[in-house]
Amino acid sequence: MLLRRAFEGAVVEAARRAAANYTLAVPQFYGGRIQLLLPLCLTGDKPELAQTIQREDGFYAARTCLTLDMAYNNARLICRPETSWIKR
Repeated sequence: MLLRRAFEGAVVEAARRAAANYTLAVPQFYGGRIQLLLPLCLTGDKPELAQTIQREDGFYAARTCLTLDMAYNNARLICRPETSWIKR
């Protein structure tokens, strides 16, 4: 239950931060579509995971979470990520 609350809180916080600063969302290409990566901070201010979201029927849907290394490698397929949370 505690992990679920931490995850749900991290998702809400990531959405709030992305709405305030669109550069937080990092694009990646997967499955023939562009997705966005958002940082998930579960235990503090430093992201531990990246959540993938994609546009579906006018809404953003979350599909999976990636490690930061996986997210960085996927984002590099499009361009070099400039956002500090995903840089190595």
